[in-house]
Amino acid sequence: MTDPVRLTTLSAAGGCSAKIGQADLAAVLGGLVGPAPADLLVGAGSGDDAAVYRLAPDLAVVATCDFFPPPVDDPEDYGAIATANALSDVYAMGGEPLLLLNLVGFDLAALGAPLLGRILDGGAAIAAEAGCAVAGGHSIRSAEPLFGCAVVGRVHPDRVVTNVGARPGDRLYLTKPLGTGVVLSAHKLQVVPAPVLAAAVASMRRLNRVAAAAMVDAGVHAATDVTGFGLLGHAHRLALESGVGLRLRVGALPLLPGVRELVAAGCLPGGSRRNQELAAGFTEGVASVPGDLWALACDAQTSGGLLVALPAEAGAAWRAAVPGAVEIGEVVAADAAAGAAGRVALAP
Repeated sequence: MTDPVRLTTLSAAGGCSAKIGQADLAAVLGGLVGPAPADLLVGAGSGDDAAVYRLAPDLAVVATCDFFPPPVDDPEDYGAIATANALSDVYAMGGEPLLLLNLVGFDLAALGAPLLGRILDGGAAIAAEAGCAVAGGHSIRSAEPLFGCAVVGRVHPDRVVTNVGARPGDRLYLTKPLGTGVVLSAHKLQVVPAPVLAAAVASMRRLNRVAAAAMVDAGVHAATDVTGFGLLGHAHRLALESGVGLRLRVGALPLLPGVRELVAAGCLPGGSRRNQELAAGFTEGVASVPGDLWALACDAQTSGGLLVALPAEAGAAWRAAVPGAVEIGEVVAADAAAGAAGRVALAP
């Protein structure tokens, strides 16, 4: 079926590359975190993936929202990727998504109801896969298409997973390959090989549900999902909130097929370049690693994997439960990572 317009031509940036930069966001939000009730277990202060509010001794609600302009031209894939991306915030907290509300910005007169229907259908398919009800939503008129979800889930208060709690000696695992930002940039420029795009779309559509359940069973100490701030941006925040440093082996990073060639061809989105500028301030060893791997470690991911800090003894059971997870480094004491919490040291 031929669509009347390429969705990616309707916005300057697509997917999580469209996010406001990490440093700019911190400057805006820095003074907005006020007193929180005791039952707000996770709020905005730690920059975590979702909010968690305790309703009863054995029940807490997990709440998040996420939306972005089209990362791809196929409407069903757009809806599916945006929905999987929003659900990932709940999974990163160890939660189970229950219901979602669609968030829509769309020019119905110019683009037509059938196109919007296909976006919604793609999102509904992923929600059904997650066992999450589509319970309504909100829409506005917008020249730039926007789609995403507000998601509500549940978790036992004693089983909440946050970006706080990583301990020296923990092993770090990544559950999806990197490079979606690079692939989507090449897609927008119409220079991406079809198999490379297909692999990226399949990764972005894949839920983090299995990895989320497995990390809780394995005794996870800390986790976060990897999206628009790139692996290094999200790793830095996890390390900072946990009061530790991290050591990453860039040669171990899982990569989507073809992405190193695309980086060499200059297909790096603006969001990834902003991530590099920020990461240079908290990363050690940049000069010792290949330039394309440095770029991919900062690449703005859309619907990326989970970055998980697990005790070393849990590794075998975890890898058996999540075969695609790759060990990429370890947690170290802060003074072993250039003397400050939040530092990330890179090795080849």
